Amino acid sequence: MKKVITLIILLLPFALIWAQNDCNECNTWYEDPPCSGTWIFQGSGNRQALARAWKSGSIGGACNRRFYSFNFRNSASMAQWVEWSISGTEWKWKVRKVGANLCQTDGWYATDCITFWIKSNYDVDITFSGFDDLYNPSSIDPYIEVWYAWGEFNVPPPKTNAVWIPADSLNNYVWHLTDSQDLHNGLSFKLWNMIHVTNCNSACEYSDPNGATVTLALKCIKPWINPNTGYYQ
Repeated sequence: MKKVITLIILLLPFALIWAQNDCNECNTWYEDPPCSGTWIFQGSGNRQALARAWKSGSIGGACNRRFYSFNFRNSASMAQWVEWSISGTEWKWKVRKVGANLCQTDGWYATDCITFWIKSNYDVDITFSGFDDLYNPSSIDPYIEVWYAWGEFNVPPPKTNAVWIPADSLNNYVWHLTDSQDLHNGLSFKLWNMIHVTNCNSACEYSDPNGATVTLALKCIKPWINPNTGYYQ
């Protein structure tokens, strides 16, 4: 009997502290408008919430010890986000003449009337597909050549400048924006367009044969974000 009692007394100290590796989602709030002190309730389990939080590692104890200590940890995983806008998705040229003089055999025109703005907290790749010269098969010269450029120029760069990218070469181009303070604050660019017309371009309508697409690709999608919706998985 004494052996049994002694064994029980020795085991008791090892049962004084308990821990559980649980994981439960918590309610969250966000302040809106900013700096207003007004908190908007998001609840829990909301896939469209701005931020979500979970708690885990519950622990407790019971004894007459003088000191208890436990480790505590706080961590955050920040998703990549992007804000962007573009002031237009189409240029529509209306060319009255090949040039200032009727004796000209060709003419060049440029415009900068579209502005692109982007803001993100990590790298962004911008890619292009389907870009081509303008085309009408019924014209004597069926093509109007096209170039693109971007930058904060006040006047068009010389047409021989390397900043001008031919339309079909743009399809192989990746415009990489690296994570930086400027990108976090927001970057703005003028988008330039240049066309080359000739006196063999008939009076008709020209267009990019297949249409074109610009794609913004975020480079750090978290595994808990649905890449198709941008909401939580």
